[in-house]
Amino acid sequence: MDALYKIQLSLNRRLFYNNLQAVVISRHVANRGVADIMNPLIQARVVSRNLWVFISDRPAVEFLRQSPKLDVIPAMYLTNLFRNKVWLNRPYDATIGGFHQRLSTPGVEPFALDIAGVEHNLSAPRIKGIVTFSGDRLAGEMSGREFVGWALVQNQLPHTVFVYRCPNGPNDGFVVNIKSARCRVRVRTADGGSAPPVIDLQVRLRGSVEGGVCAVNQDAERLKTLQMAVESQSAEMITSAIHRAQTEKTDVFGFGRELYRHQPRAWRGDAWWANAFPSAQVRVTVGARLDFVQTYTRTEFVYQQG
Repeated sequence: MDALYKIQLSLNRRLFYNNLQAVVISRHVANRGVADIMNPLIQARVVSRNLWVFISDRPAVEFLRQSPKLDVIPAMYLTNLFRNKVWLNRPYDATIGGFHQRLSTPGVEPFALDIAGVEHNLSAPRIKGIVTFSGDRLAGEMSGREFVGWALVQNQLPHTVFVYRCPNGPNDGFVVNIKSARCRVRVRTADGGSAPPVIDLQVRLRGSVEGGVCAVNQDAERLKTLQMAVESQSAEMITSAIHRAQTEKTDVFGFGRELYRHQPRAWRGDAWWANAFPSAQVRVTVGARLDFVQTYTRTEFVYQQG
């Protein structure tokens, strides 16, 4: 708040925070806590709750010094870039409003988008994954296949193209166009809360195989083999993401929130869940329904007069 006050003293016009498009916080600052940065913006009535929140490995000032080629306003270029490329169907959770809502809700921890600065010949930063928090302090990160596993559990994986490994060739892959992904979560406790909680996840995927080394033969047997590979690898990604969250002791999935909503008598507070979540038993079931892309073969038609 003192920093914003000093900025106002150096300007001849009153700051209008409704023009804010994104907040970039360096990882060094996020390790100490981001509440002092978030609170003045959340309390300001004119600040949009859809304000993007990014965590960067590099100093945040580097993003202000960038000169985009397609837009003369770096802030607009940054927010439009991630609005178009972000993987989330519901980007509200990746905003300052979603961060504050998760921070004040029992059984769930906030997160922010993890971005990398401009590297090599790239003209814009890129999304690496998400940064997880424990309270308002940085706890860890999820990227790559763990990020995909988190998005599947959160029902925030939009229509996208993803590459899975071939069953018989670990170095080869096949492309799947995921058209829909839904996850159903059930969390329960037993023995009065003394036993570790059990988390059951049922994921349903639907998509089409659009090519790859192991998708040359498009028959029913091959489709069943690829479908089993999608189910097993998706379950691995989800399990790996949950284990990462348990290791970092941050329930960014919101499993505790599900327990708080459906079994309020079993809920014993955030402190209890912080100790119970790392030892929770996780069971993941993935069902996939795949189709091959419709192809057309050459057919000769013979017209016989009469």
